[in-house]
Amino acid sequence: MIYVITALDAEARPLCEHYRLKRDTSLPYTLYRNEEMVLVVSGIGRMNALMAVSALLGWRIPKEEDILINIGICGAPLEYRIGEALLIHQILDGDRRYYPDILYTHLFRETSIRCVDAPQSVLSDYPVDMESSPIFQAASRFFKLHQIAFLKIVSDHCTPESVTKEGVMEILRSHVDTVDTLISRLRAIQKEPSLFSADERDIIEVFKTHFTKSQGSALEDALIYFRLRNKGKFLPLNPLIPNSKRERSLLLEELIATLTA
Repeated sequence: MIYVITALDAEARPLCEHYRLKRDTSLPYTLYRNEEMVLVVSGIGRMNALMAVSALLGWRIPKEEDILINIGICGAPLEYRIGEALLIHQILDGDRRYYPDILYTHLFRETSIRCVDAPQSVLSDYPVDMESSPIFQAASRFFKLHQIAFLKIVSDHCTPESVTKEGVMEILRSHVDTVDTLISRLRAIQKEPSLFSADERDIIEVFKTHFTKSQGSALEDALIYFRLRNKGKFLPLNPLIPNSKRERSLLLEELIATLTA
């Protein structure tokens, strides 16, 4: 199943047309679906996004091969052209940072995005949106980080008053092929044969038991990244785990930094 999250119905409409999605009333949110895709319109803002994604993923628990994509418009600095599609590799939210893993080859422009609380009328240092951070936080409890993608399309240069429903629909309609391409890249990663041998998988699973579920997922994503960049190599995982929760967290941070360096 492909899970798609948009904030606006104007963002969803072109996708519903392209993928022939039909309205579903199973949730107290605007929901569209077919046999392969389910799309929820969250509404604008952090709380709406967090609640809509949590409701969607609680209603239909994702399977191992499923993927999730957040698709929508963003404001951006002048260096980004209107209508340009951006693939997000870092989400900035105050002092917090979130990193969707991009393990596939692509031709998109990669960038960071800053998640803000209100429409921005002053140019920022990065593109901005209002939903990416809570969507990542909710989705990462159900998906591995390489199964989540954020595709943002530049709608304005921090002039939110210039954005219209018709303009949003036109921009999204021009990028349905872009969405097709992203979906195919994400699916290809899911269908690849296991990167680890049975013995390596056993070592990973035992090592992950010392950490929380989200920490274990972050570790596995880092190991996948390391294996893809270093074919045949496997970084030994030291079985000596500190007793202190803080020391375990520091150990994990250092290990992930080494794997992704």
